[in-house]
Amino acid sequence: MRGESESGKGRIGTILGLLLLAGVAWVIWNVFPVFYANYEFSDKMIDIARTPKYRANDDKIMDLLMKEATDLRIGGYINRSSCKIETQEQYRKIRCSYSREVEVLPGYKHVFAFDNVADQPLV
Repeated sequence: MRGESESGKGRIGTILGLLLLAGVAWVIWNVFPVFYANYEFSDKMIDIARTPKYRANDDKIMDLLMKEATDLRIGGYINRSSCKIETQEQYRKIRCSYSREVEVLPGYKHVFAFDNVADQPLV
């Protein structure tokens, strides 16, 4: 039996709170993989930029970048024209720019633009 002090007025707030929580979970579920893949690719770019000059020329470096993009499942967003490689005597600089469109919420899409730069000294 219900007491006289219980009115049930908290139900709407609870439902709205659960809907908000579900919306936040949906956004995280759709957006987190995009940023994680970009972080992993940026990390791989640094490793590739450190490759000694005598072991790989710029074409080989580009092949390594494209392989990593494919492995991370972002090869559809990055191609050879998306990346620029500059190799000098003392350093190598790689810049890859790309964008991804993601459905953040049902019916709402957002384009995330990434511009990764790896500037590393050559050993």
